[in-house]
Amino acid sequence: RTDRMARALADDLKEDGVELTARATEAKDAILLDVKNDADKQKLLTKLKDFYGTTLQVIASDGLQVEVRYFEAALEEYRTQLVSQAIEVIRNRVDEFGVAEPIIAAQGRDRILVQLPGVSDSAHAKQLINKTARLDFRIVDETLDAVKVSELVASAEKEGGFGLGKDKLAFAPYAKRVNEALKGKLPPNTIVSFEKAPNATSMEAGKIAYLLRTDSDISGDLLEDAFVSYEETGAPRVAFRFNPEGSRKFGELTGKNINRRLAIVLDDVIYSAPNIQSRIDREGTITLGRGNFEDNLKEAQLISTTLRAGALPATLQQVEERTVGPSLGQDSINKGKTAGLIGMALVVAFIIFWYKMVGVVAAVCLGINMMLLLALLSALGATLTLPGIAGITLTMGMAIDANVIIFERIKEELARGVTMKRAIQDGFDRAWSAIFDSNVTNAIAAGVLVYFGTGPVRGFGVTLIAGIITTMITAVFVSHYFLDLLTGKSAKKIAI
Repeated sequence: RTDRMARALADDLKEDGVELTARATEAKDAILLDVKNDADKQKLLTKLKDFYGTTLQVIASDGLQVEVRYFEAALEEYRTQLVSQAIEVIRNRVDEFGVAEPIIAAQGRDRILVQLPGVSDSAHAKQLINKTARLDFRIVDETLDAVKVSELVASAEKEGGFGLGKDKLAFAPYAKRVNEALKGKLPPNTIVSFEKAPNATSMEAGKIAYLLRTDSDISGDLLEDAFVSYEETGAPRVAFRFNPEGSRKFGELTGKNINRRLAIVLDDVIYSAPNIQSRIDREGTITLGRGNFEDNLKEAQLISTTLRAGALPATLQQVEERTVGPSLGQDSINKGKTAGLIGMALVVAFIIFWYKMVGVVAAVCLGINMMLLLALLSALGATLTLPGIAGITLTMGMAIDANVIIFERIKEELARGVTMKRAIQDGFDRAWSAIFDSNVTNAIAAGVLVYFGTGPVRGFGVTLIAGIITTMITAVFVSHYFLDLLTGKSAKKIAI
């Protein structure tokens, strides 16, 4: 944030005709601004007072240099903003469809509590939560050739007595240590980053060092979407698409650097460094190396999910983990099951009493509907909580409602004296428009809940849409098939 503010100040003052150099201090807690003369200094101080007075304070003004620092109130506001952003990103990652029902809340000034009911793979959940997913696009600096960069890295390792490996440093602290050791030995505005060698099983087994520019301002927060796609060979990869601002910036970056290499860096690891052959405005891909298909697919899904949900605004550190058994909520689970079974039993009893044999068909279709709905929710990774149960209960009512419309139409056709087979066909044909209209209007309302809602509200909307899909299948097509089966070729009458 401090680096971005330094660049923003320089650009802002340049528009006012003031040439200055702006750089963050080594501790990143202040910005040093150097101007060329007293007139420019006065313009700078006036600008800071008029436009940055609530954010930055001047703490030193010595000669032609001005030192500014954030107000404590601005820092506190930013800290609160970071926690709120992190909560929203975590929620989007673990509950993309709104059906997992996590509890995510701030604790104190700098902690976040995450409760994940029904999670079976805690390791995957932690990986999803803790992954920084910081995507950067950096130009490869070829001031030093690859051999020289590798020699500098080896020299830094030898002099510092550190390395990358199981008994040494993990990758993130290793990369940081390398760049700290090489400070002053690299060209300005560059860092060393690493790519896993094509035939290596891990970064420890083989890494390739690159020198990258740090002055390009293109990052993953400008993405509009990220998803898994497939190469011509069938191998999975991550495809991404920029928003309008990102498209403009990415187009400018690639347009100015044609025939240079562009490194795609995710969490400080280079995934690929292709040559820029022409200007690229909106879309791109990340290839995943030469691992097996299943591992690459899992990695592509993880990367696309984290990129789509957004990068965490700050690195998270796990401080505590607890697992609570299901016995604590068993009473609520039992009551929910009991309520659902009683509701279904009453609906089935009424429909059979009122519609006789065709009521039995409706009851069978309702059972199939519930199985399809639960299978669909299971595929989405849903955790069955109160909003989900409410959505399922509503689905039961909608499913029977469709059958009621159809059966009443069949009764009307029979009253006109047509055959049973003809009555069934006409009943379904003439009830279709009413069933379709009612389900579409329900789906529109549920879609609004999914689009604008979060957490349980989105979960209810997703359950409702899933119920509408299964209802349309069972109430219209499955029940039609069963009724045709009962009447047979002889078109015999059945009780209704």
